[in-house]
Amino acid sequence: MASGRLSKVKGKVLDIPNPPTIGTATAGGASISIAFTADSSGKGGPTRSYIAKSNPGNITATGSTSPINVTGLTVGTSYTVSVAGVNQTGNSEYSSASNSAVPVSDTSFDSIATVTVGSGGAADVTFSSIPSTYKHLQIRGIARKNGANNDTVGVQMTFNGDTASSYNAHFLLGDGSSAVGYTTGASRANIDSLYMAGGGMTANVFGAQVIDILDYADTSKYKSTRQLSGVSSNAASAIDYILFGSGLWRSTSAITSITLTGNNFVQYSSFALYGIRGA
Repeated sequence: MASGRLSKVKGKVLDIPNPPTIGTATAGGASISIAFTADSSGKGGPTRSYIAKSNPGNITATGSTSPINVTGLTVGTSYTVSVAGVNQTGNSEYSSASNSAVPVSDTSFDSIATVTVGSGGAADVTFSSIPSTYKHLQIRGIARKNGANNDTVGVQMTFNGDTASSYNAHFLLGDGSSAVGYTTGASRANIDSLYMAGGGMTANVFGAQVIDILDYADTSKYKSTRQLSGVSSNAASAIDYILFGSGLWRSTSAITSITLTGNNFVQYSSFALYGIRGA
């Protein structure tokens, strides 16, 4: 064999590894994540790392396990990716090419699911089986509660069915006149984060909300949220609010489901879940 392609480990000749089996390429914000399966033949001994290479451009990224994220790609260009294994002797040949994938803008939003409450109302709204392929999540919603009173009430948010006292929330009225905070020492069973219209307000008045859920699939950190919501009584009462909020779920688990509870959402309350691909 050619010089430089063999080495010895404890007297044993070590060959280069076989290439891994290519998996699925998934586009991200100016990037592609490539999955692969390591070769199991044992040729060449343990594979120390892997190199992923784009086509076109020959842009590379390295990693020790699948998947590998190839960054710095051109938005709107179609790429395939191949992967090679590396050991102390050298690099394997590159695998076959992956499927084609087209990187998107860092600010690109993808629609994941939408839930609209029917005529019977709903105690809660749940998004389940949330894919882990995005950087962040965003929920956009309009909501109104059942009941005769005019007060506004928060929408309680929980993750992965966790209703233990493992949440914190802080929020501030838009005019700066009032703030409510829950510290680590006063943990809650949810993130009480949003306003929606009370059932006694003028008919068809709904509160509006936007919730960002940051780094939801990252298993190395707690999950943080930020919220903006508002509701107007439409002159039916003196209740007009804008609310800024933040929240924390003290768990490193990846978020796979989200439940929004609102003291009975009325018909036409609606929530849409989006995935954000960017940084």
